[in-house]
Amino acid sequence: MVEEQIVRIGQRIKHLRKEMGLSIREAARLTGTSPATIQKIESNGMVPSIAILMRIAQGLRKNVSFFLGEDGESKEVVLVPRDGRNVAYVPASRLKVEDLGSDILDAKLEATLLTIEQGGRSGKDPLIHAGEEVKYCLEGRIAYYIDGNEYLLGPGDCIHFKSDKPHFWKNVGQGRAKILSICTPPPFRRLTR
Repeated sequence: MVEEQIVRIGQRIKHLRKEMGLSIREAARLTGTSPATIQKIESNGMVPSIAILMRIAQGLRKNVSFFLGEDGESKEVVLVPRDGRNVAYVPASRLKVEDLGSDILDAKLEATLLTIEQGGRSGKDPLIHAGEEVKYCLEGRIAYYIDGNEYLLGPGDCIHFKSDKPHFWKNVGQGRAKILSICTPPPFRRLTR
């Protein structure tokens, strides 16, 4: 299942790039990555980190969930049972993302449960995008690095920040970390339905 999702990321990027009439070099320029990175991801020679995947999504005007294959129809009320969550994996970041109901019609925010295995991190490059984020630590220890400052979160700690500040995260604890994440605009939901 996870391997299929990884293969699907590269396939979807390649299909979208070709659909947009872009060469690998043009796609790399739009996404702020290198042509080698795009080529490796498309050929499944590299699993992108969440930071790289977000750059590609922004550059190609899609949401990260488009590449993870999350589909669904928008509704005005969404009940998500514990065992009915859409789940996506980002192996390069040691990250599991559980959707807590982003299929609501015209969603302005997104709630997800993030499970980050020991040593997991968002990637080598900082994330920078429009919006705001609230991160509430449920379990473990995670460090957020925002605009050059380090913020350590343990169970019960919460941080709220503007996403246009360079930021990244890393699980610095001895086990997995669980984070309730609320973001606006929705980073994992497709921009078009």
